[in-house]
Amino acid sequence: MVRVILILGFVCAVAGASCLFEDLFDDGNAEGWTEYNTFPDSAHYTVDGWYHMEIQYLDASVSAFSGDDDTTTPWCMSIPDYTFYCKSKTWSPTSHVGFAVRMESPFSSEQGYMAWLRYTMNDVVLWRHDGPGSYVQLASHPWTLEHGEEYWIRLDAWGGSLKVKVWQGTFWDEPSGYIIEAYDNTYQGPGSLGMGCHSWGTVQNHAAFDSVMVCDPLSLEMNTWAGIKTLF
Repeated sequence: MVRVILILGFVCAVAGASCLFEDLFDDGNAEGWTEYNTFPDSAHYTVDGWYHMEIQYLDASVSAFSGDDDTTTPWCMSIPDYTFYCKSKTWSPTSHVGFAVRMESPFSSEQGYMAWLRYTMNDVVLWRHDGPGSYVQLASHPWTLEHGEEYWIRLDAWGGSLKVKVWQGTFWDEPSGYIIEAYDNTYQGPGSLGMGCHSWGTVQNHAAFDSVMVCDPLSLEMNTWAGIKTLF
């Protein structure tokens, strides 16, 4: 995985893009991540090369947030437009994993944008979160999901443009097209990026995340990005 990050850094440099934030969790900790959960006495976080999040409680959520600006508490992003890469896997009966951008603090306000991989519905959904229990669905797309499998996600926030990709395999297998595209300009601040999981109607929830990378998207246009990836 170290090789992957080195290559990613090289690719960003070649493309003229800026790698703003990255974390492989190979150092055995999640420094810089602010952990949030609905029931602290039941939430568990561990790092073993993957960042594991687990909670044993009915209808509970567990998540973590970070960014490249470490002068703030919690850490947030230094710019509002960025491309967020991450890899995840889950264990049954976890209902979904989520990936967030422009999340405002405090995280309990649940304001920002999220892409969910919903295992119970076999789809990918892009939401605008306006507060606890207030979700506006911006777009969705069918996608077959299986517990224990690894999935990559790419979530882009560029102005009011929000785009999502999901795929399996390696980072280099990234498809050229997005499966979800939507427009919404409600939240324009940098906020924090985040990831986590939730259970609906179950008392067990466990997911793990890896290979986080956040880039300045200005030069990550697909005609350039796909061409550079073919070099490897």
